[in-house]
Amino acid sequence: MRRTVTYLLLVFALAAVQARADLITNGSFENTGGTFVSDANHVDLLASGSTAIPGWTTINGVPTAWLQNGNPYGISASNGSFFLDLTGYADSGTYGGVMQTFATTAGTKYVVTFDLGYGGASGFFGGPVKLTASAAGTSATFTSGSGTPNPAVWNSETFTFTATSATTTLDLVGLSTAGGEYIGLDNVDVEEGSVSTPAGPVPEPGTYVLLLTGIGLFGCAAGRRVFS
Repeated sequence: MRRTVTYLLLVFALAAVQARADLITNGSFENTGGTFVSDANHVDLLASGSTAIPGWTTINGVPTAWLQNGNPYGISASNGSFFLDLTGYADSGTYGGVMQTFATTAGTKYVVTFDLGYGGASGFFGGPVKLTASAAGTSATFTSGSGTPNPAVWNSETFTFTATSATTTLDLVGLSTAGGEYIGLDNVDVEEGSVSTPAGPVPEPGTYVLLLTGIGLFGCAAGRRVFS
């Protein structure tokens, strides 16, 4: 009986881990496919419609810049080694963006979090910067802090939507920038839940090991009590 209980605990624990999974692929824009082609500034300028960033498609009719840490702009990723500048190199009044489609359940609420960046080694990178997030017929505009911090900083933003179908497309598009030359985006996450009770992050592999070890020890202890 105790072994059955231990097995059920393992099943429920792993199911709970899966339920909290991030629905977004490559939310920190990492170079997981080896597709990043760097110029002298550690920038890969991607035309609208590009799928070079694993999991993402660039949108809005203008280029989006995919940047790596070590660039000359005083800007580092908020998570990992890569991030986006939605102004690209053109710094025009129309800015780039990205989109991704993922599985959802109609009628279920979801929470999107992402980091919005401004500042760096030039006054032209200053805020406020603005970005529009859209999903399932819901849109919102997010505005960073003001000023020209150096090194650059990141603001954490939260967006919620209710899914209307089995798949949902998330669009993140640059809207405006006070400095004119930088709108940073990084660390995108989508999870089932609400703002007041968002789902937790996916445990790292080491967490799985600890979980399984703990449950295994529990089972061994139960077995000793039964058979001793």
